[in-house]
Amino acid sequence: MTDLLKNLNENQKAAVLHTDGPLLILAGAGSGKTRVITHRIAHLISTGVKPWNIFAVTFTNKACEEMKKRVMTIVGPQGNSVFIKTFHSAAVYILRRFGEDIKIPSSFTIYDTGDQEDVIKRILASMNLDPKKVKPSMIASKISEVKDSERFIDGVDVSLLLPDYFSFNFEEIFKKYQEKLAENNALDFNDLLIKTVELLRNSKRALTELQRMWQYFMIDEYQDTNHSQYIIAKYLASATKNICVVGDDDQSIYSWRGADIRNILTFEKDYEKTKIITLGENYRSSKQILDAAYSVIQNNGNRKDKNIIAFRGDGERAVWCMANNEYGEGEFVVNTILSIKSREKLKNSDFAIFYRTNAQSRIFEDFLRRENLPYRIIGGLKFYERKEIKDILAYLKFLVNPGDTVALRRIINTPARGIGKASQDRIAEIAEKENLPEWVVIRDELMTGRVPKGLDDFRKIIVKLMRMMETVPGELTLSQFMKSVIDITGYRESLREENTLESNSRLDNLDELLNSIYDYEQTFPDAAPANFIQDISLYTSEENPSDDPEAKTNSITLMTVHNAKGLEFPVVFLTGMEEDTFPHKLSVDTDEGIEEERRLCYVGITRAMDRIFLTSTDLRRSYMGPEYKRPSRFLSEIPRDLLDVKSYTSEYSGGRDYSGGGYSYNGYSPQRRESAASAAPVKKYQLPVEDKNSVLPPVELAEQQELSATGSQFLLRERVLHPKYGPGRIVKIEGSGDNIKLTISFGITNRVFMEKYTPLQKMN
Repeated sequence: MTDLLKNLNENQKAAVLHTDGPLLILAGAGSGKTRVITHRIAHLISTGVKPWNIFAVTFTNKACEEMKKRVMTIVGPQGNSVFIKTFHSAAVYILRRFGEDIKIPSSFTIYDTGDQEDVIKRILASMNLDPKKVKPSMIASKISEVKDSERFIDGVDVSLLLPDYFSFNFEEIFKKYQEKLAENNALDFNDLLIKTVELLRNSKRALTELQRMWQYFMIDEYQDTNHSQYIIAKYLASATKNICVVGDDDQSIYSWRGADIRNILTFEKDYEKTKIITLGENYRSSKQILDAAYSVIQNNGNRKDKNIIAFRGDGERAVWCMANNEYGEGEFVVNTILSIKSREKLKNSDFAIFYRTNAQSRIFEDFLRRENLPYRIIGGLKFYERKEIKDILAYLKFLVNPGDTVALRRIINTPARGIGKASQDRIAEIAEKENLPEWVVIRDELMTGRVPKGLDDFRKIIVKLMRMMETVPGELTLSQFMKSVIDITGYRESLREENTLESNSRLDNLDELLNSIYDYEQTFPDAAPANFIQDISLYTSEENPSDDPEAKTNSITLMTVHNAKGLEFPVVFLTGMEEDTFPHKLSVDTDEGIEEERRLCYVGITRAMDRIFLTSTDLRRSYMGPEYKRPSRFLSEIPRDLLDVKSYTSEYSGGRDYSGGGYSYNGYSPQRRESAASAAPVKKYQLPVEDKNSVLPPVELAEQQELSATGSQFLLRERVLHPKYGPGRIVKIEGSGDNIKLTISFGITNRVFMEKYTPLQKMN
């Protein structure tokens, strides 16, 4: 027993020693919750509880295996008898044994996502709906969304829950899908939980036997449980009330997957005489990092307050860097990594770059490639390897070279036009027989017999785009033409119609592709599509340092903040900290949405062990044009004495030279990186005391005082409206009296005006 409690703090010991009755363990970030769970299981066994009477569930197979391994390390072979599974695995176990009570044969099959989509394809075919146009993946996603809802599980008429689509009957598809599962004696992943709830509600025999088998219950990551999981746990533990749940309401970030934060917030209302223990000692992050994180999360109303104490001491203050644009942000991040690596001998794997959406990775990838720094992306592909990017570039390859059969095969039915493999094979046969390119067969309509209507549509689209391409450069810029490619092919519209989280992410990536093309044409204004596709092909085929076996274990990590949960890194960059970026524009309309975004920010900050860098930009380009950005509200929630505020101005505002594999940023080459950094040093700034929430980036006090002596009515970095050029930001003030000159940035260009003769309006 002494060894079991060794190296545990007082609250950890209390949690381990508590055995009977409901227990809520609020485990703050980095507080050693897995250690507590495994030691508590070991303690139960040491007090005489049979290993097979213990039921423990978590959310991932990886976490499950880790828990099993640790338990067996402590208690030996008998630990193998403890029931440690994921929720879905536990549901399978229960249904295999007792499913007959609700007419589910024990031999049922489990359908994964691929199986679901195959069933849906057959249903769509039976309804004369083209599976290429009504995507099975979208239907499967919507079905899962419906089944995850609390109202569905509680028996509300399903017709009231189903989405309404103009072009097809979703209710009929849903009904046929359920019928097919029943015919095939199959359950999908949602059904595993839903049917387990049904079993526990309706079979007294099953519930009694399970309660006799399991008498002590432990549930990890309780803040991530959905309604089905909540009910399963409540039924199973209703006899003994010996239920221990572990989690952190401040890290509930999966509502879009069905997670219900109410489960952990109202636990003591569900179970009388609940004991609550907070694991408040953080072993991961320094005090400065935790204080910054806490100052953000405390603004949420729906949370349980916790006093988190840093075990590792004060550490470094959080840094907020305001960059002039996304290129300045990328440059600051990569230059900071190079500087810290050189100064402190850290490895690439000690650094992580987080962003709110996958589309933001492109800038960082470009800068990391420039410096030959290996990187890996967790939970996604590198930017130019993503399907939608390769699809659109394949269109351009084919338009430039109609003899490219590989590109033709990729785009001919993308998005879906009903041109199947059989039709494509017939085109290839005619081309080979007549010794013609496949495009000539399509263009000259040489295909006989039944010709898919979509093939004529495809022919017209390509002909139209080829004519448009002849005007590039000239009437159309390269970026304007590529926007037309995305729109005219129907690619953008098909993703909009799909309307899923994945399709929305793909739309963001397409917009970022247009940004990259805009960058290219800033360096090469007269570039034709052929130039771009040649250079981008050379760029993406360059040897990537991350392909080196050593680089795979020593790479800088890039990921969305959602994918960062559960991980830790010595140095973290939390990027894109602007309104509508983070918090995301789709989450700002409701209090619940903002609170989840704030929890996501908290998760991002608490992944950092030694240093956290928060970055925002004054300007961020979208495919619609430059957008002025306001710093995220989460930044204003961090007290000034917890932040080092810096400013970074890059000489680069877009434009990349792919030729020769190098870069030229408006005259700023890699060889000039150090001198450019020293010319625009990263400085410490003091926020204006009188206005904590000002959206104007702060200016160094001495510099502002010096500028005020010029007599200008404007401030450096103040936003103004010009009658001709529109909104801009003042980046330089020179002269005095009647000779004051203002340099104003309008996003992609700077202009100099005499203040006295220029009618400028101040903007809020």
